[in-house]
Formats: sequence, C-alpha cells, structure tokens
Amino acid sequence: MNEYNFLNLSSFEFENFSRDILQEKLELFFESFTSGQDGGVDLRASLNLDENIIVQAKRYTRFNDLKSTLNTEIDKVKELNPVRYILITSVGLTPDNKDVILQLFQPYIHSTEDILGRDDLNNLLGLYPKIEEKYYKLWLSSTNILNKLINSTVYNQSKFELDEIKESLKVYVQNESFNEAIGILKKNNYVIISGIPGIGKTTLSRMLVYRLLAEDFDDFVYVADSINDAYSYFEDGKKQVFFFDDFLGKNFLETGLKVNEDSKLIKFIDRIKNSKNKIFILATREYILKQAKNSFESLNTPSLDLVKCTLDLSKYTKTIRAEILFNHLFFANIPLQHLRNLIETKSYTRLIDHKSYNPRIIETFVKNQFWENCEPKEFSKKLISFFDNPESVWLHAFENTISKGSQITLLVLSTLGTPVLLEDLKISINSFITANIEKYPLTIDSIEFRKIIKELESTFISTKMDSNRKIAVEFQNPSIQDFLINYIDGKYDLIIDLIKSFSFVSQFFRIFTFDQVKKEYNKRIILDKKILKEYVSKILIDFDLFKTSYIFRLNYSESNTFTWWKNEEFFYGFLNQILIELENASNEELKNFVVEKFNQNIQPKRMGYSERRAYVDLIGKIGESQIDYDGAKLISDFAEHVDTIDSLKDFSKFKDVFSTQYEEYTITDDFNQKFESVIHNEIENTAIEKYKSLIEELKEIELDFDYMLDDEISELTQKHDAYEAKIDAKFDMSDYEYEAREYEQEMEREEQYISDLFDGLMDK
Repeated sequence: MNEYNFLNLSSFEFENFSRDILQEKLELFFESFTSGQDGGVDLRASLNLDENIIVQAKRYTRFNDLKSTLNTEIDKVKELNPVRYILITSVGLTPDNKDVILQLFQPYIHSTEDILGRDDLNNLLGLYPKIEEKYYKLWLSSTNILNKLINSTVYNQSKFELDEIKESLKVYVQNESFNEAIGILKKNNYVIISGIPGIGKTTLSRMLVYRLLAEDFDDFVYVADSINDAYSYFEDGKKQVFFFDDFLGKNFLETGLKVNEDSKLIKFIDRIKNSKNKIFILATREYILKQAKNSFESLNTPSLDLVKCTLDLSKYTKTIRAEILFNHLFFANIPLQHLRNLIETKSYTRLIDHKSYNPRIIETFVKNQFWENCEPKEFSKKLISFFDNPESVWLHAFENTISKGSQITLLVLSTLGTPVLLEDLKISINSFITANIEKYPLTIDSIEFRKIIKELESTFISTKMDSNRKIAVEFQNPSIQDFLINYIDGKYDLIIDLIKSFSFVSQFFRIFTFDQVKKEYNKRIILDKKILKEYVSKILIDFDLFKTSYIFRLNYSESNTFTWWKNEEFFYGFLNQILIELENASNEELKNFVVEKFNQNIQPKRMGYSERRAYVDLIGKIGESQIDYDGAKLISDFAEHVDTIDSLKDFSKFKDVFSTQYEEYTITDDFNQKFESVIHNEIENTAIEKYKSLIEELKEIELDFDYMLDDEISELTQKHDAYEAKIDAKFDMSDYEYEAREYEQEMEREEQYISDLFDGLMDK
C-alpha cells in the first residue's frame, strides 16, 4: 500500500479527492461547494428534505493546527444541525487524537469511523484503485514510485532529481495534450512535443516519462546533445524510454545540425517505430522545427507532422489556465494579505484571459518572489504588469536585482551563446572591461567573478561540471536570451562597446547580423552601415587573436559521465561565416581580406568535418580566378586526405570550380584505387543496424562520381533486410489507456468553478 501525505494536493484538490473517496465508500452522491467561506460545509449529501450529511475536508500537517481550526467550527456545525458529520483530514491521527475530535463534535460525529485521517485515506485508496488512478499527483509522487524513478537505470545526467519531480507535480495540470501525446505514442512509439518557449513542452515530456517509468519500463535515457547518445544506450530486450529535449539544439539557428544528424535521427526513429519495447519522446521549439524542415529534406516529411503534438494556448482551456495559475500561487510563499487582494479584485480573471498568458511568466514571478517589495493592495497590479509586458520579468531582475558586473556578464554571455566554458566567459568579460575601462571602471578578479556567477545562478544562468571538473554556463531558459537581444537592440553605444571587446569568433554572429530581412525563427539584431566600420575594423585588426568558444557535450557510455569538448579548428569556418554575414554589407575591404587570408592558408590538410566543409565552401565562393594555387595540385593535395564518404562528397565539389583538372584527376588509377578503398573501409566499419543510412550515401556517391556500386548496394540491402526481419513487431501499448480530465464548458459553471478555486487560496 502506498503511504501518501496528500500535501501535494491543494486544498481545492483535497476537497475533490475527499468527495470522490466518500462517494465510493458510502455509495452516496455528495455535492461540492466553494472553497472559500463555506459556512462549515465542504461537501453535503442529502438523505431527505430535512436530513443531511455534512463533510469537511481539512488539509493540514500538524494535529495542533487542525484542532485549533476545529474549535472554531463547532458553533457552525451546531447551527447546521446535520444528522451526521464527517471529518476528513490529511493529518495522521492517533486513537487519542480521534477521541478528542469525537468529544468536540458529539453528537454529530457518530463514531471515530467518521473521522478519516491520513492512514484511513491510504487504506481506502487500496480499496478503490480508480480514485488513486484519477489523482495522478498522488501516485506519481508516492514514495514507492519516486524510489522506482530514482533507482531506475537513468543515463546521461537526466536531471531527474527527487525535489524537482515533487515540485513539477505540485503545479502540473493535466490537459488534452497529455492524452493526445499518449495516443500518438500508442500508434507510433514516438512523439514530437513542440510549441513556443515557456508553454510547457519539457514539463509535458517529463510527465510522459514519469508515467511510463512508473509502470514497467526499465531504463530512461536522456539524450543530452546528439542522437548518437540514443544509439549508444540502445539495448535490445530492454523496455527503454528515450527523451531528447530541445532535439534541434540551442545552436541550430546559428550552426545548423551536426554532420548527418538529420539522417541519423530519422533512422533512429524508424528503428523505434518497429520496436515493441522502446519509446522516444522529443521536444523542440516550434519555430526552430519549421526552419529545420526548410533546411533538411529528411525532416520535411508528412510522417513527422503526424506524430507532432503542438502545445499552444488554444489547448489550454480557461479552466486549465486557471488551475495552472492557482497551483503556482497556492504552493508559493505568498502572504495571505497579498492573495486576498487578488481574490477580492478578481484580478485572476484578467490573468487567465490575458493575451500574454504563459506558464513561464507565472513560474518566473513566483520563483523570484517579485511580491516582496510590493504592498498587498498593489499585488494584483504588480502581477498583471508582468503579463502586460512579459519582458519586464527579466528587465526588473536585470536592472534592479543584480550588480553592474552581473549585468555586463549577461550582456557578454548573450554574444557568446551557450553553453560556454566558465573560463572563456571570464576572458570575454575582462576583454569587455579592458576595452571600455573609462565607461565601466570595474575590476573583476577571480573572487569577484565567482560572486557574479553565484549571484546569477539562482535566476539567469545554470552551470554544469563535467568529469574533468570543467564548468560550462547556460541560460536558465531561452526567454532570457530573447530579453537580452531586445535589451541590446537599438542601443548604438552599447553595441559598439560590445564589438570593440570581442575575443571569440562566435561573438560576431551569435546575436548580430547585417541581413536587413527580419526572420521570426532567427531573432538577431540587425546592424546598420554606421556600425559596419567598427565591425570590420575589429576583424581586420585582431583577426589572429580570436579563439573559438563553441563547445558540446561528449558522453561516455561506459562510465555514465561526460566532458565538455571544444573543437579548436575554426579558421576556415570563421572566414566562411564572414562572407555569409557580410553579403548584405557589400564590404570589399573585408572580402579582399578573407581572400588574402585564405590564400595564405590554402594548403590542404587533414581537417574535421566542419572545417573541411567550410574550406570547400570558401573555394566555391572565392572562385578559380582569385585562388592563388594551381588547380590540379590543389585537387591532388586535397585528395590525399580523402578517407571517408563525407570527405568524398566534399571532394566532388571541386568539379564546380576546377572542372577540367577535376575530370583529369578522377579518371586516374590513383583516384580509382582511393575511391574503392574508401568505399570498402566504410562498409567494413559500419554496423549492420546502420546499413540503411550507408546505402543511401552510396547511392549519392554513385551520382556524384558516375561510379557503379550496384553489387555493394545489393549485398548491403540483403543483409539489412535480414536484420530488420529479426526486429519484433510493433509494441502494443494497449495497457496504457488513460482517462482524459473532462471540464464543463458552460460559461456559468466554468466561472463559478474558477471563482471557487481561487477562494481556496485563503485555505493555505
């Protein structure tokens, strides 16, 4: 039997729970009433015109508090004169406690059986499992379930901390999106949760994961950075749940997906679809998903739309919006006099119907306790002002609650992008102070820097340490980055101050652009021509001093640890990005500089994927006429480092610039031997479960090089088909049928329900 304390239910929820449990026990219908001034009646069952059973539900922690309240209820009960009075409480009661209550309410309480304490309620739940199923907050936060969650095999720094689970469940309100997502999972074994920032994508995804783990799934895999994580932990025979939060990545709009990430993702999804014991949950911001589908043909498929569960405010009924607001306010430490102002003015109705309603605004308001410097009579206006201007949540905190050093840190961090190593952030801040010492006469040494990070961590940023004790910084959520972009936009002097201080290549492009066309999906500050001079000057003067700050998370499957990994190769990528961003600026001086720098470093060498791709792109952009290198030698030198299919694809692009030299080289025996060696090695080193992707790549190579690979493709296809035949039939999720919460749509009943709900704030 589970041992619930019932305190994760609000007073209003506890009353409803008490009603349902009594209706099952006594087989009577009980009326429900407002949670506010109840006149001694929470629930009532009418036996006839003159005889009633009266019930009160008291949500308390300690018996002394309960007893103090009951002493004030005696006169009300006498006036009501019920034939029977029943008390239900969340307090654990001893026999002596029950005897005291029985004496207080004689003759209305007939026996101690009409005094139901915490232990009695838990006992009744064992008899009526449907009630337990309905109140998901109870069983999902029970000791048994939580122990199962935290003791399950959980990979990849999943963030499934016990306290976080409990806090999420307190304020979560189940809505139709939960059941929609469950329905999609039943049919497909995977679902994409999308929506605007702050709408609750991660929360819904977590609730789905909790539900599945609470049943009989064995493992949970948090896909932290790349779909490769999912491949690493995939185990046949185990019932596994995979969750890829923000699966297109925070940096997608800046850098795109990693090499073959789109094809690997689709391939993994195909594998999940055909598995009987795997679930895959993905979450992303909707505008990024749209851009990704425009950029990658593999993602622009009708099948992905069929499994998409899009969260938007239209799916949050008025009642659900009210319950989300109520839960956050009820479980916060807001003084009762402040809440009374909200209730008496009924200002909660404006918040529920507000055009800017967003759970994150409420969460941020509560988390930062913005009522602390607010008079009770101004509480409603204060809360409404945050809805009227959502960015004021961060503006207030930014301008009034943190130090000047912390403000500078956030501004600099916005230009770097996250995650970023703490040491690189410190370099950038010192560079900003040095470049603008007269404006910002600050000294930020190691001690002061630690203070700044500590100050920001509770609100604006989070930090994560890897297995090598390297620490990286990230924004707490995307709305902070959006706020900072809007804050900087239009402040000419501040933009110049930032540009003068740049130390890392990403700072030029993360939040700034010269593209005069605004893009909804890629929010950046459009710079005008008067800033161009400073921008170009910084690149020309300090080009050789710039470093890279871009990092990503590298996970170690065997030890369940990770490290922050930085690719130090960025030279060609930087030059290429300059040309991309400056296309609209028409700056010949900078273009000539890029051509000169490239020619000085044109000798082909072994490079990682991104640098090699940038190198080839630069050759295409610069053109044969401006390249200071013999075309035939460039091709043969580059070919020396071709040893993978990806590098073969890049090599094929030389035909667009050096067509004659390319044709002459690719018919030589040397190249044919290299070509065959690359194909052979790829086949030999590719696991059978990855053959499908390899087959598609070989088909592309056939077209790129006009080379017949029919035999290789046929053999791989046969092996892959045999492997696929062994995969079990699709997983039947018929055991996971969940009841949707139904709400009355009639306006009068809905308004009455909401009014009763918020009256319950005074029962905290």
